[in-house]
Formats: sequence, structure tokens, C-alpha cells
Amino acid sequence: MQKIIGIIIILFLLLPSTIISQNSTDKDFITGEVLVQLTSDADLEIIKHNYNLEHKELISQRFNIYLLSFDKNKTTNSAIIELLDADKSILNVQNNHMVSLRDNKETLPNDSLFDKQWSFMNTGQNNGVVGADIDAIMAWDLSTGGLTVLGDTIVVAIVDGGSDLNHEDLNFWKNHAEIPNNSIDDDNNGYVDDYDGWNAYNNSGSIPLSNHGVHVCGIAGAIGNNNIGVAGVNWNVKTLPIAGESSYESIVVKALSYIYVVREQYDQTNGTEGAFVVAQNNSFGVDNAQPANYPIWQAMYDSLGQLGILSMGATANKAWDIDVVGDVPTAFTTEYMISVTNTTNQDKLYPAAGWGLTTIDLGAPGTSVMSLGINSTYRTSTGTSMATPHVTGGAALLMAFADSSFIASYKNNPSLGAIFIKDFLLNGVDPLSDLENKTVTGGRLNIYNSLQLMNDRQEYTTNIDSIFNEISINQIENDTLIITNTSFESIVYDLLISNQPQWISLSTYQGQIPTQNSDTIIITFDSHDIDTGSHLSNILIETVGIESKNIPVEIYVYDPTSISEVKQISSVEAYPNPTKSDVVFDFSLGQSGELYCQIFDQHGSLVFSERRVAGIGDYQIIWNSGLNTSGIYYYRVTLNNQQLSSGKVVKL
Repeated sequence: MQKIIGIIIILFLLLPSTIISQNSTDKDFITGEVLVQLTSDADLEIIKHNYNLEHKELISQRFNIYLLSFDKNKTTNSAIIELLDADKSILNVQNNHMVSLRDNKETLPNDSLFDKQWSFMNTGQNNGVVGADIDAIMAWDLSTGGLTVLGDTIVVAIVDGGSDLNHEDLNFWKNHAEIPNNSIDDDNNGYVDDYDGWNAYNNSGSIPLSNHGVHVCGIAGAIGNNNIGVAGVNWNVKTLPIAGESSYESIVVKALSYIYVVREQYDQTNGTEGAFVVAQNNSFGVDNAQPANYPIWQAMYDSLGQLGILSMGATANKAWDIDVVGDVPTAFTTEYMISVTNTTNQDKLYPAAGWGLTTIDLGAPGTSVMSLGINSTYRTSTGTSMATPHVTGGAALLMAFADSSFIASYKNNPSLGAIFIKDFLLNGVDPLSDLENKTVTGGRLNIYNSLQLMNDRQEYTTNIDSIFNEISINQIENDTLIITNTSFESIVYDLLISNQPQWISLSTYQGQIPTQNSDTIIITFDSHDIDTGSHLSNILIETVGIESKNIPVEIYVYDPTSISEVKQISSVEAYPNPTKSDVVFDFSLGQSGELYCQIFDQHGSLVFSERRVAGIGDYQIIWNSGLNTSGIYYYRVTLNNQQLSSGKVVKL
């Protein structure tokens, strides 16, 4: 469903593209302040002097990001940004935007009973619809979270207003390489006394109490099966609280930078320090904001993705089409974010929740959700803030369920592993009519389905599982076999044809396919000097360490002079080819029956199909290729399950 793109890792930097000019509709920022990200060899003092700037705060030493100020009575934010934009020593420059908490402030009576957690098990309580939940109880039969199969302690980071470190129903991550309250950076990670996490508001390890924050933490990871309170999506996951959810964008960037540092520390020390953060939750944002004005925030998501960390974003608590009005962060285009809206216990889109066919990925339960309150209490709350940690917890549960092959591959290629996890979450949704044409997936989170997708994942796929070709005598026709590597590593394959009959040959019999790439093999059928009738064989795909796959092959050879015209196809044509929009398939049938047209992309995925009952005569099928990306596509047309034609279409 999602595109998997090649990633270039830039050491010690975010992933900036060219600096985008600030949109004229930029809003809600601090006048007299700008956020800048410098190149590694830039001189801050020279920049300050050249542009009359003052150094207000170091936001991220790791990413060379600073908060600078200027005299707002002498110039404007847009004027300063335009000047800095042209400076080669500055990678990114933007306003320091205001960010607000994404909670609709609705407070409902507290309750700690699991039967009140409809998002996990909806039995119709409180006028809900039976089954309008994420199928958690079925998922927990497979995994309840905690450790990876290789022994890594899974951590979810919750960037919010704080939490409640003494809550009876949470299992918090602790930085055991740091001695608390000694005013020393014991583990040399750049943060003093970050034993419990980090407070980006005052640059300390002191985590403030937050009803909103602890509620979000509980949805993702409240301790399950402990006879008290509620259960989280994960029963045993570690929660890393970070205070830094709102007020200013600079605070948000500091919070995200801390997540990067502790995960990088974990990877560099082989797990002896830092935290194995696999997902991080952001239940805050900026209404109607345009992503072009927030390059640093979005680049932080890309950088976290490089380490294998997915970012979950709560969209606006307003009945807005985010595609139209914009939003930050949920209109970001980064591959490493999942944007979430709020669904009810009747599987409806909450009336005060955003949507967007291209911007909002999926829905999750977020209405009257039971979770935690401060001082070891329990309460319900409503908002996209409550929907999002269901997805965050789901990503961590997938990591706990993953087999050793997946975890080992994830560690070797974490950015691709994060994309796999994202795809499992998005492809596993339950379709909802209320979300159709309103979200990317058109559905609501179902973590059990996602676990099943991970369990059933294939190391490679083929565009066809069997081949039938009707061919007249003394002819040569071609078909196409596409093998797509859906694993993390390159695969080496051999193709074997049983008994190697003279009527079939392949363009290649062996090859190596890099991860997320495809090989296209041309199959040639030659009916010269063979009898009419059916001929059978099979193509065997053998790969090292992967179960072999057998593709049955049948050709039916006929003599056109000895059969009636009613069984022949007079013509099949696909045009225009190449094309930018529609492809028209024109053909005339000499036999009635079920006509079936299929279009596959280069990875063997079906992108278009149409069936119709057809009689003898001329017919036309139109494929609107304008909805698909440019590249090579393959078509197959069959009548009554017998292949009439196949070929390729080039999409410009």
C-alpha cells in the first residue's frame, strides 16, 4: 500500500532537501525568533554577527539546531528567513511555531474495569456496536508485548505534558547508565540526570505530573493482567515519558532529538545504554498549518525513521478535511509517520475529528476511552490524542511478536523495518464506510489483523500463481513472470522447468534480487513442431533458505483451420501506449463468456481489474492509469479463465 523508497543516510544530520521558502500563510509563531539548523562546519558567531542575531538556546547539539532571536522592531520574521535561506551554511530555517495539545477537554467519570475498555473488546456496552474494536483480545493470544525474540526490551516514547512516574499501572523505562540527581551526565549522552526521561521545557530529568500524558501512556502500555486498573495495547512494554508536547515548536524539536539520542545510544552500545525505542507518540500539533513551513520538525521524523522509529501523529480535533486546510504534523509527507483520526464505539468518525484522503492514514478508537489518571486513578477521555497511542502501542506489539528473522533484519536495516511495521498496521485495518474516501486506508486499526499479516509475510511474491496460454500452431507467444523480493535481504533464485519441454523457455534461469526490487522473466511459448491439444509443465522457483514455489503451466495448442471462428479472438489492442492517462483495451470476441482484465505493477501487485459477462462481438475496457505512478505495468486478459492476451503498458 505504501511506497517503499530508497533512503540515503546522512551522518550526524537530519535529512534536509533544499530549503523551502516560508509559506505566506504561515501562522502561530513567535515573533522575533527563528529556528536554524547549521551545517557541520558553520560558525554560529559569524552568522549571529552577519544578521544581527542573538543566541537564545541550543535546541539539539546532535543535529546542530539553534533558537535565535532578533529585534522584531527593526525587521520581520519573513525578512530574516529570506536572508538566512540564501546562506550556504544554513541547512534549514523556519519560524518557531506555537503548538497546542490535541485534547477536546471532555472529562467523563473515571472507571478502572477492563469491561469499560470498549476499544479493546466491544461487546456493545454503552450503546456501542459489537466488534467495533481493535481485536485486542485476539491479538493478546499471540503476544502481550515486552521483549523482542532476541531479548531487546521494547520501549515506546510518549512526548506529552508529562506523566505520573508513581502510577501503579505503568512500567516506566529507566536510564540505568545515569545516576539520578547528581547533576552529572554520567552516560555522556548530552543530558544531565535523565534517569526517568527528559523535560524539554526546562532541560531537566524532572517529569511533571500530567493527566493527559499519563492517559496516553496507559492506552499504549498500561500493565495488563495484574489485577488492578486497565490494560494497555501492550501489557509489558516500557514507557519513556518526555515532557515537550506544546507551546513552541522548539520544545517539540528538543523532545524529538532526545528520542533520537537514546535510541542511537542503544544501537551504538549494543543495548548496554540508551533505549530500544521503536515508536513515539505525538498527540499535539498546529491547526491549519502548512508543512512547508516546518522543515525541521518533519526532518526529525525522517531522522527517527532512519533508526527504525515510527512517529504517530494525532490529527486535529475539528471536522476538517486536512487535505484542504492543512495540518502539522499530520499533513507531513514523511514515510515514517502514521497520522491518526478518532473513531467511536459505533465505528463512526467522531464528529469533531479531522480526515483527509491523502493525509490521514487511518482511524483508531478515541472516544470515551478508559485509561489512567494522575495519582494512580483511572478516567475516560476523548480526542485524537486517545486514538493515536492505540497505533503507537500496536507498532510495539508487532515488534514483540516478530520472529528472529524479522528482528535481525530490522536491526540490519532499521529504516526499512519501520516501513514494514507501518505497512502491517495500515494494511490490517477493518474497512469502515465512515472512513471510505476520507483516509488513506479507509479503515480503523485492527492490531490482530496486523499481527496476522506479519505472521503470513512472504520473502518474495510472484505476479502469477499459474499460467494458461491458448496458442495456435507454429506460433511464438510470450508471457511475463515477475518475482518481487519482499524481504529485508537480497535473495538468490534458480528457475527450473520440469522435464524442460521444447515448447517453453525463459529469458533467464537464475538471478539475484536486492531487497524491495523485482526481476522480470519473459516466458516464451513456441508451438512449432508439437501436437495440438494441452501440454503441461511447471516452473519451480528455488531460493536459499526460503520455501520453493511451484507455478503450474499449461498451453493449449490449436489449429485455426480446423476449428470454428466462434472460438477465435480476432484482435486485442491496448492503446495509447505509452500513455499519461487512460488505456483503452479493444478486442472482438468469437466466443461468449466471462471476460477478465488485470493490470499489475512491476512488483506484481494488482492495481486494476474488471470482470464482465460478454457475448460475441466487439468490447472495450478502459483503465484510468492516471491514478497510478509512472513506470511499466503488465496486463493479462482472459476469457473463461483462458488467456487471450498479455503485454506491457508504459505509464509516463
